[in-house]
Amino acid sequence: MKALAAVVCLVLAARITVLQGVTAGILLSLVLLPVWAVALWRLRGGSSILTFGVLAMISGIVLTDFFAGDHPTNDSMMQQNTFSLISLIGGIGIIVWARSILGSAGTALWYGLGLLAGAVTHGLNMDNVWKFDLSVPATVTVLALCMLSRKLWLEVAALLLLAVVSALNDSRSAGSMLLVAAALVVWQALGSRLSKSSTTVRTLAVFGFVAVIGYASLQAFILEGWFGKAAAVRSEEQIAQSGSLILGGRPELGASTELIAANPFGLGSGTMANGIDLFIAKMGMARLNYDPNNGYVEKYMFGNGFEVHSMLGDLWIRYGIFGALLLVALLVVVALGTAGQVAKRQASGLMIFLAIQVFWDSLFAPFFSTSISTLVLGVGLAMVPRAKTAASQAVRSDFVSFER
Repeated sequence: MKALAAVVCLVLAARITVLQGVTAGILLSLVLLPVWAVALWRLRGGSSILTFGVLAMISGIVLTDFFAGDHPTNDSMMQQNTFSLISLIGGIGIIVWARSILGSAGTALWYGLGLLAGAVTHGLNMDNVWKFDLSVPATVTVLALCMLSRKLWLEVAALLLLAVVSALNDSRSAGSMLLVAAALVVWQALGSRLSKSSTTVRTLAVFGFVAVIGYASLQAFILEGWFGKAAAVRSEEQIAQSGSLILGGRPELGASTELIAANPFGLGSGTMANGIDLFIAKMGMARLNYDPNNGYVEKYMFGNGFEVHSMLGDLWIRYGIFGALLLVALLVVVALGTAGQVAKRQASGLMIFLAIQVFWDSLFAPFFSTSISTLVLGVGLAMVPRAKTAASQAVRSDFVSFER
């Protein structure tokens, strides 16, 4: 059974395409549906994830039909977007099932190896191979190995080394997240010497405080030229352009907020942008002092549906309110699960990193293979039994993060 779980994790993460929009991981999740569906339903947040997931798929199809009168539509795109949601929900179910067999560290390790295999087989972007291909797979694999070692100093050293490598390779957001994760691992270790546990609310407050300090510190290091003159110059230009490094680097936020304000119920998983949508999006981006009259906006963002470089924006626009509610449910699971582990002084560097990555991606990364893969693993490792079943030792033993 352990060998099967390991292979399934490997195949799931590798994203091996079988047909258009259909991966081997999707097929495996459908075959193993009876195995993981009931287990997922019994976990805290599992029923919400399954319910909102199904409703989001239906909503995307219904909205596409509704807007077909004044928008072009694409059935192939609708099918592919539906499969993306299936891969998300099924992937979380697979991780939950595999975790009960392999433990958190073993599941993460095989999943990380699958991510590495997928990055290599899908082709590497040699313009910046670390930033675009290897950063997430390498981080997951290295931190999973650190989980297996159970050595604090190794986790902290790995996080700091990965942060430096990311910053040197123009991956400033990843560097910030790894730096914050390292700080929280150290804080957790120091806190364990003062008290055995904390509260979830207090831990969430610490998360926010450390995140702000960590981001501000890395931004200062970049502007001072610690990670190269090119990164410093580009960061200065982005801050001058919009008043913020985040907004300067993610002008798509202007497009997503304006489109959602104009279409609060979404547009559909198979709906293509029309001229009005393009105008609304460009207007929102122009408000951030970004010139939207370029090929990136017409071809990448709206050339094949809607891509606003934000999981929340993508899910809301493509699947409507249920898509947004699905992401909110996933974020709540990750936040409470991670904070609960940290409060008990049991969170690994990987779990903390995944939590930060997931929240960052929800606002600043598109809903595509890499962000889906990270979200799947983060949610799967953060889920815990519901309060009413937590007394059952047999169930609890399947979902303790670090015993194995």
